[in-house]
Amino acid sequence: MAKYMPLDNGARRQPLSRALKVFCVLSAIMNFASLWLLTTTRHSVCTTVQDTPYLYSPAENVVTHRIVKFSRGLADDIPIYERRPSPAVDAAWHKLYSVAETRITKSEALKMPNRTWPLQREPGHYMFALDVFHQLHCLDVLRKQVHPGYNYTRIPISHVRHCIGAIRQALMCSADISTVVWQWSEERQLAEQRDDIVHVCRDFERIREWASRHTFVAQQSDFHVYVDDDLDVLSM
Repeated sequence: MAKYMPLDNGARRQPLSRALKVFCVLSAIMNFASLWLLTTTRHSVCTTVQDTPYLYSPAENVVTHRIVKFSRGLADDIPIYERRPSPAVDAAWHKLYSVAETRITKSEALKMPNRTWPLQREPGHYMFALDVFHQLHCLDVLRKQVHPGYNYTRIPISHVRHCIGAIRQALMCSADISTVVWQWSEERQLAEQRDDIVHVCRDFERIREWASRHTFVAQQSDFHVYVDDDLDVLSM
């Protein structure tokens, strides 16, 4: 009868050693692949961030977004802003940009990409306006020009040209990529353009509320008076 002959220690260690080597090699490959992927991803994110220009705005901390469905301004869907001229329509338009003239502190002015003017009657404060209110003012100027019979003041063509350019550049800058669609109209028996679509918008009322807390009376400043200012020295 054959005796049971146990394997010696060397014979038992050989298969285990080979398996361990294979495991170590595979582990090293996986670790290297993971490290490469992580490095590539980090580089991609950093590149994206670095490629996005940043300019400081004193109102940047109040910006939030919400879903807004646009109106077409047709039939019975005509917001007050697109209605025929009246005191109520004029008041609604003026309310949109009546908070344009706002003020900030010197520390905030130092962060701005462009130098602004110090307030004559409020030392340590500077004037500025969020461009959205300038753009709305310009749009209101154009609105009034298409109603010459309503006793609106006619403005120089140079001002009209300026406002057209301001609005054009604002539209190109924001480059809204929301999707205008075409849908079948049973009433008109055709596929018609529908721009009464949903958008992701900055909350205008929140921004306007912020601006209203920082307004000042521009008429109280004489812009023909030079105000000595050390903002340039501080920003160097």
